[in-house]
Amino acid sequence: MTDDTIAASFPTAATVPFPFDSPYEVQRELMDAILVSLRQCRNHDHDRYSENDEVDGINNSGSGRNSRLAAANGLSSGDCKNNVSITHTTQRRRRAPIIMLESPTGTGKSMSLACASMAWLRYCEQADVDDLINANNSAATTANNNDDAGITSSQDKEETSANKPAAKKKVYDWIEAWQPLSNNEEQTALPPPLPTSQSTPSSSSSKIHDNNVQSTATITTQQEKITNFALQNRQALNTELQSIRSRLDRLLNIALTAAAAAASNNTTNNNSSEQMTKNSQKEQERTLRENLVRSGVSSAIAKERKRKRKRNVHSSLSSVKQQKRGSGSGNGVKNLTSSKEDEFLVEAYYSDDGDGKRYDELSSDSDDEDRMVLNDLGKQSKQQQQQSLTTRALMEGSNLDGSGYQNDAERNAMMRKWDKDSSNNKNNTKKNSSTDNTATSVGGVTPGTGVRKIIYAARTHSQLSQFIGELRRTKWGKDVKVVALGSRSLLCCNDDVMYQSKTNKKNSRRSEANITELCLDMQKNKSNNSSNGETKKNGQKTKTNGCPYLVSRDAISTLAMHSMVRPSDIEDMASLGKASHACSYYASREALAAAEVVVLPYNTLLSPQARQSVGLSITNALIVIDEAHNIPETLRALSSCKLSMQVAEAALAQLLAYTRKYSERLAGRNLFYLGQIRKILMAMIKYLKRGSSTQDDEGGLEANNNRVQRKEMIAAVDLMFTLKLDNINLFSILRYLKKSRLSQKLLGFVNHTAATTTSNNVPNEPDAPNVEFMSKHVSSMSIFETFLDKLTGTSREGKIIIEWPSEESSTTSSISPTLRFVQIHSASQLDNVVEEAHAVILAGGTLRPFSHVAAELFGDDVDVMRAASEAEGQLSRNFDMLPKSTTPNKLGSSPSSMAQITPSLTTFTCGHVIPPNNVITSCLSTGPTSVKLDFRHSSRSSNQMIDELGRTIMNMCNVVPSGFVVFLPSYKYESQVFQRWRSTGMLSQIDKLKHIHREPKNSRDVEDALAKYSSEASSPSKKGALLFSVMGGKMSEGINFANDMARCVLVAGLPFPDITDPVLKEKMESLDREFRQRGTGINGQDYYQNLCMRTVNQSVGRAIRHSNDYAVIVLCDYRYSSDMRIWKALPQWLRRGSGAPRSEDASFGKVMKNVRSFFAEER
Repeated sequence: MTDDTIAASFPTAATVPFPFDSPYEVQRELMDAILVSLRQCRNHDHDRYSENDEVDGINNSGSGRNSRLAAANGLSSGDCKNNVSITHTTQRRRRAPIIMLESPTGTGKSMSLACASMAWLRYCEQADVDDLINANNSAATTANNNDDAGITSSQDKEETSANKPAAKKKVYDWIEAWQPLSNNEEQTALPPPLPTSQSTPSSSSSKIHDNNVQSTATITTQQEKITNFALQNRQALNTELQSIRSRLDRLLNIALTAAAAAASNNTTNNNSSEQMTKNSQKEQERTLRENLVRSGVSSAIAKERKRKRKRNVHSSLSSVKQQKRGSGSGNGVKNLTSSKEDEFLVEAYYSDDGDGKRYDELSSDSDDEDRMVLNDLGKQSKQQQQQSLTTRALMEGSNLDGSGYQNDAERNAMMRKWDKDSSNNKNNTKKNSSTDNTATSVGGVTPGTGVRKIIYAARTHSQLSQFIGELRRTKWGKDVKVVALGSRSLLCCNDDVMYQSKTNKKNSRRSEANITELCLDMQKNKSNNSSNGETKKNGQKTKTNGCPYLVSRDAISTLAMHSMVRPSDIEDMASLGKASHACSYYASREALAAAEVVVLPYNTLLSPQARQSVGLSITNALIVIDEAHNIPETLRALSSCKLSMQVAEAALAQLLAYTRKYSERLAGRNLFYLGQIRKILMAMIKYLKRGSSTQDDEGGLEANNNRVQRKEMIAAVDLMFTLKLDNINLFSILRYLKKSRLSQKLLGFVNHTAATTTSNNVPNEPDAPNVEFMSKHVSSMSIFETFLDKLTGTSREGKIIIEWPSEESSTTSSISPTLRFVQIHSASQLDNVVEEAHAVILAGGTLRPFSHVAAELFGDDVDVMRAASEAEGQLSRNFDMLPKSTTPNKLGSSPSSMAQITPSLTTFTCGHVIPPNNVITSCLSTGPTSVKLDFRHSSRSSNQMIDELGRTIMNMCNVVPSGFVVFLPSYKYESQVFQRWRSTGMLSQIDKLKHIHREPKNSRDVEDALAKYSSEASSPSKKGALLFSVMGGKMSEGINFANDMARCVLVAGLPFPDITDPVLKEKMESLDREFRQRGTGINGQDYYQNLCMRTVNQSVGRAIRHSNDYAVIVLCDYRYSSDMRIWKALPQWLRRGSGAPRSEDASFGKVMKNVRSFFAEER
């Protein structure tokens, strides 16, 4: 596929089908920016694929290939023979292009992302197949050229090989020598065969030439098989899904017809009838899906039990035959086949051809007759095999990407464990013996991981559900295969695991850690007691069953299949699991390989360990990260870790128990490294104990938490010197821990003290809030290993914070002294995503300044940093400060959007879709009594300032209709405000004007609180409602305050972070040093201000949600009008190109007049 062909067929914004006829102009422009960048990436990948394809064939082509490759790199053929530039080409690590998209909330960003990414995916699905076909044709052409070149090329290659130095023999150290060599290493270690005395140079060259031609033909044939095998399995999966969709549509039409007939008898207005029809259709579809999956799971369980009975009978018959051969008598037949049920099962086994195809699940028998039966079953036609594929085989990744055993889809499915980490299973990527050593798959995905994917990540599950809702509205909404990944706390259906008390579920919900612990306990109990289902406790037999939702592998696979019939979010997945009595958590992981779109939270995407545990591969995937301004903080949280004294003591106890048991059997090198680890643990424990006992005599940083009296931040190297461990090589220790897998070995020796008490009193529950959770399924040594790995980093990456609890907290709770690693510089933490993905889209409403995002996430990438700085400079000159105009795209006015596309970075920003007169932004510097509104930390807590804020809100409530939202700087300040107003009676006065609602402290109560506020704010018969929230809190992001829910948003103060925080100070100093050295990026002061203004912009963006919405934004602090830097940091659609407001415009009287006039206009 040439570049011209790619450009002609690649989707554009004009060709992408949109769900409605008149999208916003900025939606088309946003899709254009995405698709142009992806087309550029596709061209680059195609060129790189062609070059690498030639480089990979350097030993099988000839001088003709050398000439072409040399021309492509500007070299001569002789230079190409000596690999002058080829090594650089093949070893260069590709980084996915970055696409930064800033689009205000309410401009249709999610719909644009859904349409553009789906159009790209559908194009790539066809292009991936075409690439393999073109590769086959190219290989065939190369074979013909090699045939013409003949012996000459072989002789040239022999001369080149003769001039090369001898390969250095691999030296194995003592750790690697523990394990046997792999198959590839064994082949490498074998010496080449010695030539016979009769061989001549010409005959040897002929043999090499023949081998080259044969190898090229083999590769061509193998790629054809891979393509055909993958297409056959994908077609089989689509056929199965389409059959379920057809049944669902047929049943839904019948149900809706009956509902419409019943509704025609009722006399209601058209609007309410239409809304009822939409809600009824959604509920009917969900109910029908639950019925279908319930029926499918029941059928799958029945078939699985039938197959198990057949296998048991077959195994019994095999034992009888072996006994006959051994003893010559048939005494064992009566005992094993005396019942009529067994005779019936034997008859069913020999007569049922359908299930007999599962020959790979049957026990092997040495009898000739049984072998003939199995051979006959294996010779069935491909069409019959496709029709009889099990659900697991239909969704098996190695079948869908063509990397598995070809023509043996069931075998590929049986080799993968359904409930374990599929990414760790080596058999998942194993190929047919006829293939080469390099695994090939359709789409260039990791072999065994299925189809190419779109991976969408967001912070909250409401944002994930919103994206899935937009996918349903697209052209591909009915047949796109979507999987929503979530935690057990969201997907678990077992109430015994989720709640401590079924009668009080609201207040007895367990934490995520404890839910995971109980889930793993149930699985372990089931595996340990599967033979008899009973265990002895205190001399009595008690039944210990596993989780009832994990009774069948086929049930999980069936649920996974039904979840992809329609795009399903977390709530849909959980309801399907509840209805079918199957685990929706493991079903979502089962469907990963077949899914085209995967939606998941940040933590799962950004953590390589989390991706590996769920079996998610991002190779060649399109990564879309929404609300990407949260990524730096998420990366810092994922990269940080802690080692408490309690965990260190548990790890030391495990190590001592292991050493005592195996000291006589361990080699000297093992004992040496175990002694080094023991020395490090003892030094850390001693230091934490000594620091805790002498904390009153030593200086340190005072902590805000009253349970922690003192903090101290030092570099990792300084900690090692303090512990007198500077003579220990940590890299060797980490290498030993990784090679020996010591953490896994120690897990079985010592159980944690805290974990043994979780059966009676689970930690981190409401009755035990201060207990540190320690899982008995995770070794304490693995936590120590993770912390030790952080100590090997540089001081630029992070620092160590040492925390000692106060004497009161140490006696009343189990909080122990802790060593905490805090990530400072997170620029390299996203490399594992950028180096694997096809492209990375960072979207959000508050991404600017782009240089800030680039400095935090890609500070080590010079090209991205330079492109971000140039883009920000152009935006400030050509987009931000142009004159205000009420006519869109009027000459001389601000454009609707602006994009800059480079190979490494694409930036896009746009204005809002609302008319300029639908929103006003007012800065308020003084209150009703002319008191200066100063909400800095030093003055905002005064009674005068709190009272003036209350009088301001009371006056605003008199003119603002419906919903009114107030954002305060922090939760602590919100408590102070309410305490003051309650004592003065002002709270009751405000409540008479508008009923007061407060943001709940618990995340589980947010939906209920929002529903109550919405009903009162939107009700025309009521006075409206007033909601107090916190900037950066639970309701400042991802919450939709559309229409009457927020006719006015008042922001009180500026939420600057605590400047005394040692982590923040270290981060700012680090940015200052890098800015002075490089001259690009941002300095510490700009970083500090951007953190504040990004939180403000998130809060004010809650009000405007669509083009017809309208609202008033009141910025309540004198600094908004006096500081030009703060005013410029507001979104462009709020400033509308005007300068900072004058002081007389920021007075209370002027602002109230503007607000009253705004709501007096008809809209």
